[in-house]
Amino acid sequence: MAAVTPIDLAGAHRILARAAYGARPGEAEALARTGLAAWLDRQLALPALEPAVEARIDGVLIPIRYAAGPGEQITDEIRPPVALRQTQAERWRLGEFRQGVRIPPAERERPRLELSLATLLRRTAAEAQLRERLVEFWHDHFNVAFQADGRVAASLPDHDGRIRAQALGSFRALLEAMATSPAMLVYLNNQSSRAGAPNENYARELLELHTLGRAAYRGSARTGRDVPRLPDGRPAFYVDADVWEAARALTGWSIASGQAFDGARALPRTGEFAYVAQWHDPYQKHFLGQDLDPFAPPMAHGRAVLDALAAHPATARFLCTKLARFLLGDPPPASAITRAEAAWTRGMGKDDQIAQTVRALLAGPEILDPALSRTRRPVEAVAAAVRALDIPFAPNTGILGQLANAGQLPFGWTPPDGQPLEAEPYLGASALRARWAMLLGLARNSGGMGFSPLYAEFARTPVEGIARRLGELALGPAGAPVAETVAGIWSAAGRNARPAPGEVAELAGWVLNAPAFQTV
Repeated sequence: MAAVTPIDLAGAHRILARAAYGARPGEAEALARTGLAAWLDRQLALPALEPAVEARIDGVLIPIRYAAGPGEQITDEIRPPVALRQTQAERWRLGEFRQGVRIPPAERERPRLELSLATLLRRTAAEAQLRERLVEFWHDHFNVAFQADGRVAASLPDHDGRIRAQALGSFRALLEAMATSPAMLVYLNNQSSRAGAPNENYARELLELHTLGRAAYRGSARTGRDVPRLPDGRPAFYVDADVWEAARALTGWSIASGQAFDGARALPRTGEFAYVAQWHDPYQKHFLGQDLDPFAPPMAHGRAVLDALAAHPATARFLCTKLARFLLGDPPPASAITRAEAAWTRGMGKDDQIAQTVRALLAGPEILDPALSRTRRPVEAVAAAVRALDIPFAPNTGILGQLANAGQLPFGWTPPDGQPLEAEPYLGASALRARWAMLLGLARNSGGMGFSPLYAEFARTPVEGIARRLGELALGPAGAPVAETVAGIWSAAGRNARPAPGEVAELAGWVLNAPAFQTV
């Protein structure tokens, strides 16, 4: 048996800050004992959904209040997340605007609100922390924004379910799940792409953002013949003609929303993916150096495009670089990217391709490198705070506004490039003030989302010891200087030398606002 690579407590906290949403009390100590390999084995074996966490989600009560119309009775209720558990067809009606059908805005926004709160609970409570991290990554990568269209908002739970199913699986399977996602089809307009008038929006983002990457684009080349070739003869880069041909290949990939498609028939109104042969361009295409024969079987041209993109080396480089930056920090280390690319390529066509790639990324020394770092985004900061302080978290809609003020409204980044990892959107004056208020309020239970039982345990002991324990929970050994500063300021202000539980909560908020807590 291979020897377990020793990990000290600081290293364990660093791993859990990057590959998870921070350490719960005792988790860093356990990781330091068992080693990273055992932790990865366990994380990669966990299921996509955990019954205990889903039961907690079902117990979340979300208020809804509106008047359906002038003079009508006011609806004022507290409901569980019913829309989250509905079928796509049931939710779809909330997103459509049809003549004679009046649905109050408060009802239309339920799928998004419910999914947002469920996401916060999963990130804080799930044992499968690494999967949750990858779900976050793929939501950014395959970004859709609820503001774009009511049908996108209504389809968010379906989009999330597709990502969760393949977050650690086959990239090719995930790519098709996204190409057939109703939220994506509406967001990037492919649901209306027809033979003779293909819409390039989705095809362009498919190549630039989802697979090959912007670095693989050669806009100055007129055709694929004008770009360098890979050793096997494929084009090493893509050109505008490839975008056009991909758009043609994906015509007819649409949504069943009651549309007429020939003189006598119409699609059902389910909001689910539908391939309509009558809308597909069946003629020959040439994509990334490959001829696609005319009059192929249903969806064959679109799937050939996805096959070519998933198997291209530029996709491996682009995705592995993004994953390294997300999981390890900036600058993404070349050694880890090279390992990940090799694992990605070996895993092609396998059901655990992404899991193999993530294991390769995390199994090297880079995960422990303190020189690599990035800013915690607001949702990460909330999740890490909840976990560190063992808060019995019951999120409510108030936290969503606070997150938006801090720079991250869940599922609300409007451009297709996804929520930024760069620090700038989160460290401006307004966003930083909002972050400080949010973390302090979370620690003090100002929003009624949970009061840590640790406060009573720590209370009425010397403030220096309390600050030290809070610093260790939030930051591990790196919390010592933070604790010293917090205790010193507290004492200099003449505050209670043996703080009560409410004062311990305030001290916890100070620790969470320390600069050291804002990075991973």
